[in-house]
Amino acid sequence: MTTHTSLRALVTALAVAPVFATSAIAQDSVDTSFGDYIGTVTLGESRRGIQTDTATSQTEISQEELDARQASTLAELLGTIPGVTLSNAATPQGSSLNIRGLGADAGVYGSNTKVSVVIDGVAKGQEELYRQGSMLTMEPELFKNVKVIRGPGESFRFSAGAVGGTVEAVTKDAADFLVDGDTFAVRQKLSYGTNADGVMSSTILAWAPNDKLDILAFYGYRKNENYTDGSGAEQPDTAFELPSSLVKLKYQATDALSLTASVSKTKNHLTDVSYDYIGSIMVARVDADIEDTTAYFALNYNPLDNDLLNLTAKLTYSDELIENISDTTTSDIYNADNRTERLAFLVENEAIFSTGTIDHTVLTGIEIGKRTRTSISHTGANVNSTPGGTDEYIAFYASDEMMLGNLTVTPQLRFEHQKLTSIGNTAEYRSVAGPADGTEHEKDAFVGALSARYALTDTLAVFGTLAYNENMPILDDLRDAAKIGVSEKATTVELGVSYDAVDVFAQNDSVKAKLTGFKTRVWDNTTYTNTASDEIDLHGLEFEASYVNTAYYMDFNASMTRGEWSDGAYFNNAPADTVQVTLGKRFMDDQLDLAVEVKHGWANSRTSGSPRSSTNSGATGPSADYDVVGLTAAYRPQSGWAEDLEIRASVDNLFDEYYQPYLSGRPALGRNLTLSLVKTF
Repeated sequence: MTTHTSLRALVTALAVAPVFATSAIAQDSVDTSFGDYIGTVTLGESRRGIQTDTATSQTEISQEELDARQASTLAELLGTIPGVTLSNAATPQGSSLNIRGLGADAGVYGSNTKVSVVIDGVAKGQEELYRQGSMLTMEPELFKNVKVIRGPGESFRFSAGAVGGTVEAVTKDAADFLVDGDTFAVRQKLSYGTNADGVMSSTILAWAPNDKLDILAFYGYRKNENYTDGSGAEQPDTAFELPSSLVKLKYQATDALSLTASVSKTKNHLTDVSYDYIGSIMVARVDADIEDTTAYFALNYNPLDNDLLNLTAKLTYSDELIENISDTTTSDIYNADNRTERLAFLVENEAIFSTGTIDHTVLTGIEIGKRTRTSISHTGANVNSTPGGTDEYIAFYASDEMMLGNLTVTPQLRFEHQKLTSIGNTAEYRSVAGPADGTEHEKDAFVGALSARYALTDTLAVFGTLAYNENMPILDDLRDAAKIGVSEKATTVELGVSYDAVDVFAQNDSVKAKLTGFKTRVWDNTTYTNTASDEIDLHGLEFEASYVNTAYYMDFNASMTRGEWSDGAYFNNAPADTVQVTLGKRFMDDQLDLAVEVKHGWANSRTSGSPRSSTNSGATGPSADYDVVGLTAAYRPQSGWAEDLEIRASVDNLFDEYYQPYLSGRPALGRNLTLSLVKTF
């Protein structure tokens, strides 16, 4: 990227700032409630879900941000969070998550248990299937909230091995669209994006015939052609067709007893794409149909007169199916149908009580589950590189948030027992030695964390966490005797400071900021490749801040991660440094919202990856720095014939810059104008 280009992007952002500020001063009256491009803001609340009252390093993407960004994939949203990097691409069929350098192996595998993905409490992913299948294949319009927890804090409810972090997504509810006693509502959204001729339609029906029952039905359809990068070149294998649906029912049987049932389905139709969806490793072309089903049934008993009882029983089901259709039989992986099903039952309770001067919030739970994986090819057996079998487990977890004055201390514990069984791996079809049918491997893990937060004043607090994780073997490890008996271990130390105050620089303004430093060591590594070492050291800083006053709002975040093997070699999955600034203003009593966002990514040469070239996408190759500018506008009339109408416009990559972020297997999207119209009836 040239100096001229970088300056042009930064100058644009700086030029917009005084315009917003001046227009605000010129107004006769100003509403003191503000929101930004990322979310609705009320005084004292972070515009981006900056959680200053917890020791956990986490960020929340609200419904407002989901609407404002108009992202065509969840990957586009998650890539804006500090400490979170997209490995390989931003398309639903190719992208995967890297948090603090851990998670997906850039350019190679798609996911592993170092990052947990949970949708409505249902665990997803955990397969090393060349980026095939993950939460990122799901339609972003399904969700109303996405929370990303960086590091292992609060992850022990879901996993023993989520060293990198946890992504929790929540789907929409009927109550989100029913207001002022309405019993029925219809929300229709239409959208068009110029770069890839992207079209999207979503229809939501919300019905609440009485105060006990509400039902939501959702259907969405999205289709994108191949996108062009900033140089005008078309990027192959980026087109997709994404129909999706959701049905959710909630019933309040009594004041204390409620039930919820939900099932969602997303399909991703791909035609003539590279097997690895990027083309950098696998040259075979396939047609692929990806189908993701997530369902659960939950009962909650929460009597108002008993703080010791808030009991939830939940049955969950997940089915991730990737059907690969290929004419080639040069390798059985090219035409294998990969399927992972998970059935689990959990019971958990939250109890609130006091012991003397200490207030406790205790969460305890037990989960029993079974994952079944098949990868059947033209041979009639499972592919050797993706062996079939079952993963049966039972887990107990507990946490106790203890509050004593200005001090909050939270210990967390999780015990997990696992049994992996080889099934369907017939020796007749195995090209190399693999797991014989019926082979069983059992493993235990006992992990936990201790976090603490101390409020020095009403505005300033310090916090820290010490965590130990074990990443137990997965079904892919059945084929490797050196891996199947080993649990990867990790320790993480976090220290930080937070600030949260009002009336700082002006009356009725609000400042929030949070700085977190972390250091993680992983040993007994079986995921990443380095024949000379099995220990990885990672450390870094993450900073988030927001400022709101009566003239404008501003959001800022930055992250830095460094990683190396114990032999001194670079750990190639450590992401490049980034910084992002958003500046915005609301007009006309909050009916019109305008914002500009600038993101800078630093060049990265801390890698041993192959240099990028015209024939090598080089996800871990040295990368150049870049500056990207985006604009958003939203108009939501509050009265008259246009009430309940939303008109949105956004421009990504305003200056049509060519850039390829570090860990991405292909250049990023060029300039893209997205327009959408939403009407609620």
